[in-house]
Amino acid sequence: MKVTFTKEALLKGVQTIQATLSARTTLPILHNFLMETDDSRVKIVSTDLEMGVRCYLPTEVITPGSITIPAKKLSDIIHSLPEGKDIDLFVDSNNKVHIKSGKARFWVTGSPKSEYPVIPEFIKEGAFEIPALTLAEMIKKTIFAVSTDETRYVLNGLLWKAEGGTLRMVATDGRRLASVVEKGIPKDKKFKVIVPTKVLQEFIRLAGADEVDEQEQATVSVQENQISFQFDDKVLVSRLVEGSFPNYEQVIPSKKDIQVKIKCDDLLGITKRASLCTAERGGAVKYQFKEGLLHVTASSQNIEFEDEIDINYHGKPFIISFNPLFIIDFLKNNRLAEVVCSLTTPLNPALLEPVDDDRVQYVVMPLRS
Repeated sequence: MKVTFTKEALLKGVQTIQATLSARTTLPILHNFLMETDDSRVKIVSTDLEMGVRCYLPTEVITPGSITIPAKKLSDIIHSLPEGKDIDLFVDSNNKVHIKSGKARFWVTGSPKSEYPVIPEFIKEGAFEIPALTLAEMIKKTIFAVSTDETRYVLNGLLWKAEGGTLRMVATDGRRLASVVEKGIPKDKKFKVIVPTKVLQEFIRLAGADEVDEQEQATVSVQENQISFQFDDKVLVSRLVEGSFPNYEQVIPSKKDIQVKIKCDDLLGITKRASLCTAERGGAVKYQFKEGLLHVTASSQNIEFEDEIDINYHGKPFIISFNPLFIIDFLKNNRLAEVVCSLTTPLNPALLEPVDDDRVQYVVMPLRS
């Protein structure tokens, strides 16, 4: 194989596929990535056996072929090469990779393609399109609520439910639940799967890295045990999480005895201040609803806090406590002007929703204080 790249193109490609490289793998070949010519382009692929990333690079193909190359080593080499000069890459019959740029020369030992795991191809049949930025925003609005407890593996991903022309994503860690729904997918699409967070985080990273155009479409293929994303010149493939997701509909409160609108900037600011006065993880902040006011207090061993903001509340005083990080996470990941906070009792979950928008719902369990 003999090809020529610009430094920018090759570096961008290697950075794209590096997220799947596992430092803990017992298979040394997984520290490598596969480079292979594909007509007039070069395809580079990496995998950790759970997720695979494939991208295509513009290049000049002089002689077709393939090789696997240690990814970190090549990345370090590319960074060290002079700017503004092309990179010539040649693979000899002994799988030695010759790298030349200007007067700089490197030789790296690679491995043949036959030693590398096979990455499933993107299955176009039955796939559907959705704007890439819309998909990225849906993920951002929910993924923060995914559980990180590996013993509850079905909660280590997002529920994707497609039905009647809508796509819903739901995440929960047992103490809070985030849900978002969007219309616009084909009405014949019907599935219910759990998608691992790793591939979704990678989708967000890649969708944001190139400042994807608002018109850019992502093609999504959902199979029995696999999900794939194709957009721009990239493909992501991942296994699905096996198991049954909890019945999220039972968690979302239907009773709304108290409903009050709150400006998000005010609520975020006062909650951030209060969080400085709680224990590092899991501390409680007390929210007291009074006539026209929300009074917020917090305390820990050596520090106390109180503040209040104006709200349109008219009713009996009502006190409820939350983990402030749960409130902050929701407000930071949903850029909103106002939310409606629906409450019943100090021990029942609260529901936060954007004003005049039923696409986003956030349920948070209160703390006893």
